[in-house]
Amino acid sequence: CEELVNSPRRWLVTGVAGFIGSALLERLLDLGQTVVGVDSFITGHKRNLDDVLAINPDERLQFTFIEGDLRDPAVATKAVKDVDIVLHQAALGSVPRSIKDPLASHQHNVDAFLNVMIAAKEANVGRVVYASSSSVYGDHPGLPKLEDKIGKPLSPYAVTKRVDEIYAQVFHDVYAMQVIGLRYFNVFGRRQDPEGQYAAVIPRWIANLVEGRPCVIFGDGSNTRDYVFVDDVV
Repeated sequence: CEELVNSPRRWLVTGVAGFIGSALLERLLDLGQTVVGVDSFITGHKRNLDDVLAINPDERLQFTFIEGDLRDPAVATKAVKDVDIVLHQAALGSVPRSIKDPLASHQHNVDAFLNVMIAAKEANVGRVVYASSSSVYGDHPGLPKLEDKIGKPLSPYAVTKRVDEIYAQVFHDVYAMQVIGLRYFNVFGRRQDPEGQYAAVIPRWIANLVEGRPCVIFGDGSNTRDYVFVDDVV
């Protein structure tokens, strides 16, 4: 953090209106960085941006917002202009959503990712850090999980994230780009959306508890999940 304060950079945060993207925006602005954000508001919310920018209104001057869809290569090209580091958080999450509409997941998670990677390459961006997923581990039974031990993907969403990792490796090998993928495990935290068909379990359960409704557990009660707080992701 001290290094960033002493040597500020210009960052692109895609999916900046999502709860992970907005948490990154909040921290970067707090460290005196210049941030470009892009979002299509398909799953993100303007209220997340308003919440971040209300914390310290003076930091608004350090933030430029682009409303656009990264499935359009022109949006990606515009977003990466003069950027030092890309934090690519934009994606269409949810395994059930991908099963219902695999084409949309591919377009948002693979096509848009490739547009960002190509734009970053053309703009000579220093580093791309992108959101992968623990779903890449698939059906591999090993515990604890090891980065080089992955199994068969179990959903279209998992396939999209695995394809992103393959593209990232190729762009590193062929174009000498610095690319890092983070396999998130069920991130939770402030600004996470408790509404909608594909809401994550922790905000949904909290909303149920607040409203006096029961929390439903599917299965026989023996399933486990690993959760990570959004500040640790940041």
